[in-house]
Amino acid sequence: MSIHRHDGARGPRWEVRWREGDRNRSRTFRSEDDALAHQAAMRRRHELGAFAPSEPSRMLLSDFIEHWIRTSGVEWAKTTLRTRVHLLDKWVDPYIGHVPLRELGRTRVREYRAEIIRAGSPPTNTNNVMRVLSAALGRAEDEGLIPVNPCRRLGQVRQDRPARDALPEDVLFRLIDSAPTPRDAAIVALAGLAGLRPAEIVALEWGDIQDGVIHVHSSVQGGERGPVKNGKPRTCLNTEPALNHALAQARGKTRPSASDLVAPGARGGYLNFAMWSRRVWRPLREAAGAPGASFYSLRHTAISRWIGQGHDLMTVSGWAGHGPDVTLKVYAHQFQRSRQRAAQSGPSSSSG
Repeated sequence: MSIHRHDGARGPRWEVRWREGDRNRSRTFRSEDDALAHQAAMRRRHELGAFAPSEPSRMLLSDFIEHWIRTSGVEWAKTTLRTRVHLLDKWVDPYIGHVPLRELGRTRVREYRAEIIRAGSPPTNTNNVMRVLSAALGRAEDEGLIPVNPCRRLGQVRQDRPARDALPEDVLFRLIDSAPTPRDAAIVALAGLAGLRPAEIVALEWGDIQDGVIHVHSSVQGGERGPVKNGKPRTCLNTEPALNHALAQARGKTRPSASDLVAPGARGGYLNFAMWSRRVWRPLREAAGAPGASFYSLRHTAISRWIGQGHDLMTVSGWAGHGPDVTLKVYAHQFQRSRQRAAQSGPSSSSG
């Protein structure tokens, strides 16, 4: 298969030539882009075999997405399925679900992305939506319904890195002390002093806390237990007196079994963290004088405290469950401040 340019009185033309069986075939286009698209489609047909469509499908995007979820969704985790269906129902189907696959070129997809941004989709959500749409259209490409995935190489919407602000220590301890129940105090302390993520706190069992060490090996997403975020279990030293006290209060006078949850839901079972955040965390942060603090700022507080205490990069990364490159990228300024403090205190301590 080849493309040839012909210059004539009415301007250039591009001819695509290919062989079909024992016959030579050709088709002429006014633009090189159209010729290249046709060439890609013909090559795709050749790869797929005799039953490949000769042109992009007229199937509506909404119909294809239903087919995609029905045939591929059985292989996804429940949380993945739930998230993808939510994004597709809210941000894809109402906007371009009625569009045939054959009309979803890169320009149309770019216009769609601009449309949902104008409708209020923030950068993070927009990028998530486009990833799901790209996965769907990638399957359409694999099935020969479109010549190429129009989301490919589209790029991401630029987004500002969220602030990684640590809370002052007095605010952290006020949050722990002001928590309405021992369980709630333990939740805040585990995030603010041990750096656990919300899903890790929900999964934590009493048997995971032994001899001053917290073993973090599970998380709970959507009510289902699974591995931690990066799949690598880790340990955190439980040497903070405030954390020990909060855990002791949550444990109570009875001795829970090793499989009992440290922070169970009100009716037992896994805690619904989103509901807990609305009912407990938001009023708690208001009462403690930190109205704008996100719960994740507690984890940043724990990591910042470790750096301030002089722990090295590998130790902090291990406790946080990060790769060293991630820890350094996010907290480089804090490591620099810690080194500066150490350099300033060095001469004075040695002169004494």
